[in-house]
Parts: sequence; C-alpha cells; structure tokens
Amino acid sequence: MKKYGDRYSQENRAEPVYLDKIDRKILNLLQKDNQITNLALAEKVGISAPPCFRRVKRLRDEGIIVNDVALVDPFKAGRGLIVFANITLEKQREDLLAHFERKMAEQEEVKQCYFVSGETDYLLIIHVADMNHYNEFARRVFANEANIKVFRSSFCLNRTKYNTNIHFSED
Repeated sequence: MKKYGDRYSQENRAEPVYLDKIDRKILNLLQKDNQITNLALAEKVGISAPPCFRRVKRLRDEGIIVNDVALVDPFKAGRGLIVFANITLEKQREDLLAHFERKMAEQEEVKQCYFVSGETDYLLIIHVADMNHYNEFARRVFANEANIKVFRSSFCLNRTKYNTNIHFSED
C-alpha cells in the first residue's frame, strides 16, 4: 500500500477491480459502520459468514479497503480552522516535486495534499486551531521553502457537506 505523500504511480492508477453486487453492498455497509460484526454484515448482504470474511479480506488485500479509522470532528477537537492553500512552485522538476510532497507529508496540520492542474501546482487542506496557529504554520512551512513561488490561502467559513463515502451502486 502506498503511504500518504507518495507520488501517484502507474500502480496507483491501475484499472479498477471488478466488484460484484455483494462486494458493492459490503463496501457500502462498511463505509457506514466498519465495526459491524462479520456475522451481521454477512446477514445484511445475504451470504454466510465465512465467504463474507473472505470477501472483506480480498477487498483489503486488493487495496480497495485501505484503512479502518475513526473520523474525528475537527471542530470539537479544537482544529476548527480549515484552510485551503493553493501552492505554486518556482520550478517543477521531479526532485523538487518529491521534496515538496515529502515535506507536506511530514506536516501534521496538512491533512490532504493534491498535485493539481491549472494555475497552481498543489492544493492542500490544512486543519489548525485558529488563525494564530495558521500564521505560525505558514511562516514555518511555506516562508522557509525556497521553491514556493506563491501560496494563497482560503478559509472555510462553513462546512456545508462532509462525506468520506464512495457510494457503489448495488444493482
């Protein structure tokens, strides 16, 4: 499995794995509650427990299920300032891109990092406690990075939708 911060390689862009109706049902249910017992999951998808267990294992082994996590509310956890930072680099050589991605992977405040098309090179999603923390972060991380040409920040005023699910048709 690739770690966060690794460049998207051909391995990551492989053809989608074939998922039958039962696989898709399993994925939809696990995304709603990954603590469901194997027996309850099997009953909901209409198969017995041993093949259900094997299917879930295969989905993990094939990298479709990448992790089991508890989603924490950033607002209740004191990280209520969500920042969208657009980063433009001075040069886009492969070694410099890799350096930037490694540096962002090391920053606890950076929750997501995307190499994007358009006017900027990267879009970062950053969670911090408040504007003072973001100012400290920006000075420590962006101002000291020689290859950052421009960084522009936008601040979340109201999160109107948040969903981590990838919905699968069960037809």
